[in-house]
Amino acid sequence: MSAKRYRVIGLMSGTSLDGVDAAVIETDGERIFAFGPEVTVPLTGNTDFKAVMAAAVNWGFSGPQPDIFARASDDIHASHIRAIDALGVDMAGIDLIGFHGQTVLHHPAVGGTKGQTLQLGDGAVLARHFGVPCAFDFRSADVAAGGQGAPLAPIYHKALCDYAGLSGRIAVVNIGGVSNVTLIDGDKPLIATDCGPGNGPLDSFMQARTGEAFDKDGAASLAGRADFALIHTWLKRDFFARAVPRSADRYDFDVLADLTGHSPEDGAATLCSFTAQAVASDLKNFDPQTIIVCGGGRLNPAIMGMLDMHAGGDVVSAGHIGWNGDALEAQAFGYLAVRTLRGLPISFPGTTGAPRALTGGKIAQVLQL
Repeated sequence: MSAKRYRVIGLMSGTSLDGVDAAVIETDGERIFAFGPEVTVPLTGNTDFKAVMAAAVNWGFSGPQPDIFARASDDIHASHIRAIDALGVDMAGIDLIGFHGQTVLHHPAVGGTKGQTLQLGDGAVLARHFGVPCAFDFRSADVAAGGQGAPLAPIYHKALCDYAGLSGRIAVVNIGGVSNVTLIDGDKPLIATDCGPGNGPLDSFMQARTGEAFDKDGAASLAGRADFALIHTWLKRDFFARAVPRSADRYDFDVLADLTGHSPEDGAATLCSFTAQAVASDLKNFDPQTIIVCGGGRLNPAIMGMLDMHAGGDVVSAGHIGWNGDALEAQAFGYLAVRTLRGLPISFPGTTGAPRALTGGKIAQVLQL
């Protein structure tokens, strides 16, 4: 008997802090059947989320959580409720919600020491509001077992490739606040890892130097000249010497102080090349035939051009093969929500360094009064 087909809303708010993505997907947690509407809404409310991130770094999992976390959680819940409302779907036809929450701090497992990770947001709030069960807290079980807690999308990347009928050695590269890659080679075990910086350092640099939230259309990066000597120094950091799979926090690549004497254009070009070279370094070990790029980085032609220059294989944007690059991560957490509900594994030795294939996530059920 085939598994039940679920209609799910997936939600994602990344460390780039550029908004909440919501997307509908139909799946049984193994196969993808169809996609529904998707939308992005800004994180809104009275919370300064950059201040939340700064407080998290200062806190460092030591002592009581900062008071700002509770206030931020209220705005996170409200923003995700607005995102679901903006989809305009009949909630009576929705079986489940997949809620990633907002990562504010991630310390990966290093040298035999277990990591720690924190995503703000309680799935029970969404379950109560919409009267629909909600899967959430996807990373904690993997981290508790000694895994990296990231990346979690690889099993969804494999399902997407199957849905699209793709074959051969495929690398799916996600460039968000941090970059990561999934290697898919038929039915061989999945391999994945965080590669290094994504858009995070570039966005922070543009905000500090120009007041712009990001480098729109790669205009500054394309006008500048990369400092390859500086990039070579950055690539000697401990993170890049760790065995894969490894994971990172956006703020693990805080290199902006090294760019004080660079123009906005040269600094942007240097950060784009840093991202591209970090990804390419991991891709060399994978030797993919096709490299599919998703996440916000796919929209920056400087990053795409530099990746094409440094990486082997055919580099294409997710949209080139019909995938929705804006909704992909939200879809992934809808897919993972069904796997959580069914007790299917969501992390694997080759993707997070977990000791075995692990289930994860929690289900907030709707209370019957």
